[in-house]
Amino acid sequence: MTAHAANVYLDQPADDRFETRLSKLLKRHAEAVAKAHGRTLSEFTRDLLAEKVATDIASTQEWRLTATEQAELLRVLAAPATTTPALAAATRRAEELFGA
Repeated sequence: MTAHAANVYLDQPADDRFETRLSKLLKRHAEAVAKAHGRTLSEFTRDLLAEKVATDIASTQEWRLTATEQAELLRVLAAPATTTPALAAATRRAEELFGA
């Protein structure tokens, strides 16, 4: 996964706070690295955190399905989508915007 995957987090409004404690040495070095990249420490930390979370989030999610549930999931995934009026309208709109 690349930094682009982190955009799902970075495109959201910054509406919550996060506080942490670190050693003076780590903070000083992190500030130096952030500054070398033309970023604030907050921006640098947020971007690194978003990239790491985007990369690792899938490994923290686990589905525990019985054999019957697995078979049902595979059946649903293999079945063709039902074309509803809303899906047909969305398909037409996507074709108008992006081509067929």
